[in-house]
Amino acid sequence: MRIPLTPELLGSLIEKGYTHLLVNINNQLTNDAVDITLMPVKQKPQLNNLPDGYETFYKITREPMQLACGIDNNNIFIEYPTSDKAITSEALFDDRYFRMSEDFFRQVLESLEDYAVVTTDKNGDINSWNTGAEKVLGYTEHEIIGVSARVFFTPEDVAAGVPEMELRTSLKDGRAIDERYHMRKDGTRFWGSGLVFPLYDEQHQHRGFTKIMRNLREKEEAEKNAI
Repeated sequence: MRIPLTPELLGSLIEKGYTHLLVNINNQLTNDAVDITLMPVKQKPQLNNLPDGYETFYKITREPMQLACGIDNNNIFIEYPTSDKAITSEALFDDRYFRMSEDFFRQVLESLEDYAVVTTDKNGDINSWNTGAEKVLGYTEHEIIGVSARVFFTPEDVAAGVPEMELRTSLKDGRAIDERYHMRKDGTRFWGSGLVFPLYDEQHQHRGFTKIMRNLREKEEAEKNAI
């Protein structure tokens, strides 16, 4: 998805953990206009190993980039991956509902130590994470915020479109059963069982998804050891 850059969108990228922007400049426009496409990344790129079409990169800094948003004859866009082309840029980056509910979510999430409880935006990008999720999946909150939840699925499930299918099912049926092999940070697999629910605000506007999961194999081993 190619989205016009705004100060609000820039702030959302910073909050999601993006640190650098790859730059593609198109000067082949009329009226001396410059068309600039930026791709956000979370690690400093190597200048001699940039993706095709990108000439350089910049570190994300709020004030200079905000000024750039208003320069005449510059068309500045963000290239952002999305699983649903129908999602608008406003819906994609609007995390105000999660920020307003942060204290409540934090109390609930941290009370469930044996369960991974994850919330995502409408695109499936993670925006909250509990200690149970760190225990089950191996990522710290700092590492995972803003990352697509596809990272938990096996490569074969990703190739088959299972993550997107799961979100569509939860919207259609009110929930989706999530019972399959998942991936930890260290690359190992485990059999996880849980549910995915669509998340709505007080006006019943769809805001994202909640994923609740437990490692069944660890549970079974703990029960055997307790005998």
